[in-house]
Amino acid sequence: MGQSQPSEARGPLEWTLVSLRSPEMNRSDMPARPAALWFVIATYLICAGLAAWYMPTSEEDQRWLPERRARYSPPDEGAHLGYVQYLIEHRALPIFDDPDVNYEAHQPPLYYVLCIPPYLLGTALARIWGGSHIIGGLLAMRFWSMLIGAGVIWSVHALGMLLFRGNRTAALMAAGFAALLPMHFVNLGGVTNDGLAELAVTVCLIWACKLAATSSDRTSLIVGLLIGAAMLVKSNSAFLFFVAAIAVILGTRSIQDEKLRLKRILRQYGLVLAASVLLCGWWWIRNQILYGDPLAHRVFVELFSINRATPELFLEYGISGAGYLMMLLWGTALSFWGVFGQAIVYMPPWFYLLGWLFSLAVLVGLVRSRWTATTIWSQAALSWLLVVVAAAFVLAFYLRFNMIFYQVQARYLFTAIGPFSCLFVAGWIGLWVRKAAGQAYDAEPLLAAKVLWWALLGVLALVALWHLRPTSVMLGLPFLSM
Repeated sequence: MGQSQPSEARGPLEWTLVSLRSPEMNRSDMPARPAALWFVIATYLICAGLAAWYMPTSEEDQRWLPERRARYSPPDEGAHLGYVQYLIEHRALPIFDDPDVNYEAHQPPLYYVLCIPPYLLGTALARIWGGSHIIGGLLAMRFWSMLIGAGVIWSVHALGMLLFRGNRTAALMAAGFAALLPMHFVNLGGVTNDGLAELAVTVCLIWACKLAATSSDRTSLIVGLLIGAAMLVKSNSAFLFFVAAIAVILGTRSIQDEKLRLKRILRQYGLVLAASVLLCGWWWIRNQILYGDPLAHRVFVELFSINRATPELFLEYGISGAGYLMMLLWGTALSFWGVFGQAIVYMPPWFYLLGWLFSLAVLVGLVRSRWTATTIWSQAALSWLLVVVAAAFVLAFYLRFNMIFYQVQARYLFTAIGPFSCLFVAGWIGLWVRKAAGQAYDAEPLLAAKVLWWALLGVLALVALWHLRPTSVMLGLPFLSM
């Protein structure tokens, strides 16, 4: 690894990583030269920007054949747009009472409030150019969501720096996975609160790792505030409370006096809860008053199940419970790599085969690394424990959701895009690493491993963009082609 830079030469990314550094990390391994990361982010912006530009903006988008416009539209985009329009028109939060028109009204408001300025800017520019102001606002919100996604890529890299002990090659590979995974960047090219939820969760996991390594009241407060922010984006971020509890317990492991340790745990977790409630408690109170449920989960299930497919529907048609689980597994395996539009736009079969072979190689690498002297778990064990627990919670919530509704879309798993990206890198390196005794895991991956990693991701991204292009690529703005 390269030598540490003098303090005056460090950039913003490095200062952030230094502030988050845990005792598990090598001080001499702190990164320099973030140019490669900015290149990855720029590549992501191009891919997500093309997706945002390509996708149909309305039922009248003349770039698309009529029968393809609805199929290729981003999922739930109209409902997300309606939430922002309601905020602007009524200057109040919407109430969830219609499962068809405002079915995103149960969502926390932070993302939608942040979308108001870009929407107003987009509508103003559209009026100046003589186009549809609604489509102008929609496009501005798409690009805003895309920019939030750039923050996600940065945060995945920062998480990778913690998990891989300052190995900037491995961290960059993790950022690249999040940047070029087709389902991920296409999803962030539409209007969605997913990106902001991913950003809040990933940053919270970074600070939870610090809390587990070096317990402090200040870090507990920061973790609590980040959990509160995440809860104001998506309620399924609630698993972070469990992650924070584990982090607090781990952070006090060096205290020998059990009574003193218990007091420290209660105080610091109390700070986590207090800080989070300070930010999002008002939202819970509102939901309790309106729906009798602080997370609005019960009213969502009641209304959303009126005209949506449920497991019971499949059972009535004669599909067994095992058959339903197979459908769930199959749909998730497909959509993790890319089932686009209204979850009905598929890529060529070899596209999925390539992604599955990629996944299989990663699984083999994770198992193989466990039996070598280079096992990842001994390098940053506490941090890895937290991110694996986080990924497990997200997966469990996804399975639970699909036991209520049939919503087999792996994009719901991307709340844990940071952990999943780092696990993919860990498995990939584990597949290629040598078994030499005493070799450090943070040694540079083999050149072939790095080249093949970027080649596979690049091919998948290009194939997705090619198949998602409009029927007629217009050089002008989409709303001018109507």
